[in-house]
Amino acid sequence: MAFKLRSGNTTSFKEMGASPFTKDSGKERDKPEKREKPEKKETPKVEKVKEVPKVEKTTEVKEGPTPEVKAHETSTAPKEEVTPKTEHNLVWGYYLSLCYSWSTDKKIRFESSTGGLLNGLSIYLLESKKVKFIMHTAANPKKPMRSLPKFSYSKEELLSGESRSRYGPAGTLERFHEALDLNEPFAFVGKPCDISAIRQLSKSDPRVNKQCKYLLTLVCGGFAEFTKAQDFIESFKVKEDELSIFRYRGFGNPGRMYIKTKDGREHDREYNSFWGEESTWRVPFRCKICPDAIGESSDIAALDTWRGGSPKGEDEGFNAAIIRTKKGSDLFHEAVNAGYIKMGDQLEIKDIDDFQPHQVKKKKAVYARHEGMRKQNIPTVKTNGLRIKELYDLNSEEFNLKEEEGIGSRVKKI
Repeated sequence: MAFKLRSGNTTSFKEMGASPFTKDSGKERDKPEKREKPEKKETPKVEKVKEVPKVEKTTEVKEGPTPEVKAHETSTAPKEEVTPKTEHNLVWGYYLSLCYSWSTDKKIRFESSTGGLLNGLSIYLLESKKVKFIMHTAANPKKPMRSLPKFSYSKEELLSGESRSRYGPAGTLERFHEALDLNEPFAFVGKPCDISAIRQLSKSDPRVNKQCKYLLTLVCGGFAEFTKAQDFIESFKVKEDELSIFRYRGFGNPGRMYIKTKDGREHDREYNSFWGEESTWRVPFRCKICPDAIGESSDIAALDTWRGGSPKGEDEGFNAAIIRTKKGSDLFHEAVNAGYIKMGDQLEIKDIDDFQPHQVKKKKAVYARHEGMRKQNIPTVKTNGLRIKELYDLNSEEFNLKEEEGIGSRVKKI
């Protein structure tokens, strides 16, 4: 039986792929600047960095479709969002520009997961009245280890409720039809898979493009199963119903895992000691086979900027922005000009590769993982414009076979 959305759409989820978009030379970029850390009683001290990230000047090797292939022909992005300036990379897809960026508000930048880029953009959208509200994910106030979708109509609402990174399960789209029913302009901040689903829904429900004005996302490493958070609090002999605060990170970059109980007990743990090796993340199966964890369907995607893919210590918080659409580019520059966010040095694809090596590996591996599923007679997802087969064909046979066998063995355990 086909799943039927309230809009009347009958497209099966199997057919809901993901898709790409966006280099705008723009203005001369400012170099990342230092900031002072605001005082917070309940947070650990964060050492200031003495040097800001340096951008190594490299020559980008362009990869992508042959010249006669147009961006809008290999993407489900709206044609008007693909411009003559759109560039392309086989792993990272279509984009207009890449740069460092962070919130100009020192408190927001410090308390956010990285540099506060998505918070800065969201606040600008609210205060410029471009949207009525932001739909995003926040901590459940009654059960702060869990997440729920939230509509924020002001800066204060947006920043309350631990709305920074939520690494556990989150049904962000649970209230999306409710958002559409309000018949008001809004922006959506969510995971890349959420953004892809919204783009697909827009093909059958005209309210989506009319009311959901902006799609903002983060480059996603997959969410951790709930048991990882449970093990964390239990290591301090704390029960879930005792919690008043559960924070995955923030208050520094990356900040620390932090909990506070209703009776005032506090515990924290250094970021790397909690996440450790990728094999310990407890990422669910569906995240392992996700063909778009980099937000190709978004207007702007934000990401961490740790060289080599993991933090070497605390720093002041520098996001990288992948600006994918014309709409996203206009929003970004308006927010810069209005003083809500800062534009840092321009980046190159090689920098993004260095910040997110696990994403590069995953993009190259995902088609082989799908092949492993098919060999086990397990249905997999249909994609459009995500280049996963092209990357598969460029891999070594040994690499592809290892990924196929690895996912095959995991399927047998499900």
